[in-house]
Amino acid sequence: MADDPEPLGRQDIIDLVREKTTECRREKDQGMCSNYFTKKGVIKRIMHADGKRRDGRWFLDDQTRLCIRWDGKIKPLCFVVFEQPDGSYNLIKKGKHITTIAAVEDGNTKSL
Repeated sequence: MADDPEPLGRQDIIDLVREKTTECRREKDQGMCSNYFTKKGVIKRIMHADGKRRDGRWFLDDQTRLCIRWDGKIKPLCFVVFEQPDGSYNLIKKGKHITTIAAVEDGNTKSL
């Protein structure tokens, strides 16, 4: 299918998240969160509803997927990233839409 969107490439993903704060939405429960991706590969997340925080590491794997390994977890979560017409980004894992990056801001705008 020729009109299928192409996933973001390695540099595009790095440019999208490195040293940026992202507003995210978990698709399963529509829960909103903010993530900060540091230059050194650390990710910090806060859920808007309950203020619950989580820390981990982010990296790109050899399949050009954005991967996050939360502290205390063994296996990383890896996503193919697709830009949407509205400027948001869908994070897809094994063909399933897991998370949406709704907005991106430069720097650690939420002091995570």
